[in-house]
Formats: sequence, C-alpha cells, structure tokens
Amino acid sequence: MSEINTVLFSDVHLGSPVSRAFDLLSALKELKFKKLIINGDMFEDLNFSKLTTTHWDLLNHIGRISRRGVEVIWIEGNHDEKFYDFMSHLLGIPVYEEYSWEIKGKKFLALHGHQFDSFMLKNEFLGRMLARVYTFVQGIVSSRFVDYVTNHFADKWLRLTEQVADKAILYAKKKHKDIVICGHTHFVDNRKKGSVEYFNLGCWNQKPSYLLIIQDDASAYFKVFA
Repeated sequence: MSEINTVLFSDVHLGSPVSRAFDLLSALKELKFKKLIINGDMFEDLNFSKLTTTHWDLLNHIGRISRRGVEVIWIEGNHDEKFYDFMSHLLGIPVYEEYSWEIKGKKFLALHGHQFDSFMLKNEFLGRMLARVYTFVQGIVSSRFVDYVTNHFADKWLRLTEQVADKAILYAKKKHKDIVICGHTHFVDNRKKGSVEYFNLGCWNQKPSYLLIIQDDASAYFKVFA
C-alpha cells in the first residue's frame, strides 16, 4: 500500500472558542507523513491571549515534527496574514502566499483561497470588521451551530464556494497545475473541471472536519474526523 506523502488542513482558527485543536492534534499524532501543509487561517486573530493550553500543544507538536524531519509548510490566510516573522521564529517553518510541489509527475498547488473572494478584495475594511464581529459573537456564544449558520448564510449570499472553486481552477490551469487546494470557504469540496481537480479543505471549527491525504503514488482523498 502506498505511504502517505503529504497531509493538508486549513482554517483551524486557534483562539476561537470552537476551534477543534485537540481533535486535530490527535489526528496528526495518528498519522505518519513526509510533508505537512497548513493552508491558511491557523489563527483567528492577533490576540494570542485567547490561545488555550491545547492550542499551544498543537503548535508545539507541529514544531516538534518539523525538527524531526517532517517538511512543514505554512500558507498565509486572510486571518493570519503578515505573520511571517512570528511563525518562522515560533515554529521554524517557512511561510508562503502559495506553494507548489510535484509527486509522480502530478503538479499540485496550495493557496488559502481568499485571493478569489471578490467581496473581500473589494471591501477589505468591511470584511475585517465583519470578521471581528463574528469573533466577538463566538466569544459570547461558543457554538459550532452558530459557526455553521454564519458560514452557510455567507456562502449563500456571496456564492463563495462556487466563486473560489471556479477562480482557483482557472488560476491553476493558467499555471499548468493538475490539482489546486484551497480553504477559506469553510466548506469541504472536491470537483474536477477539464484537466484540473479542485479540493477545498473545509475547516476545523465544525464537525466533521477533514484532512486531505496525498499518497506517494499522488492519489488524494479526504480522511474524515467526526
């Protein structure tokens, strides 16, 4: 059986009261892999006082496996952008806006996906304000149901899932990639259009959550964590 080459996850939002940091930590400890890609929005915001002991345990584990030889890549998201120096010094891992790699001749591209969110690009200030309001509400009502309803409403209103998927596939095609992987929308997805296959990693604020597993033979599938 082909061994695991790469594991990817997105949108953990450490600092959020509904972040499934403990479940993600347990999931990573179960697996043996060569490369780990954190595909954006690892943190909720810059207020690290909201990080719990479990949140720090997850960060420490990632730093530990990196020092043991696992290649760890962190891709910035809209919530945690401009953390280059912090992440590099804290975990000793490189940070990218997007990351490309190849397995068995298959070309992969990972980026968070907020680059394809037209509402955020056109309304950057409003988008940041709405994100702060969302974080404030979660601090009062710590509920995954609230998280799901909020994201479902936003997705239906902005057609975010379709927008990110369509633009990511077009972008990957222009860059001659076979598979493009995003986060940002908080909804897991897998589709193919033409020669390009698209995955969205969902998030670790809701149940179930997902890891994308890429094997040494370049096959990819979701591992589900309820």
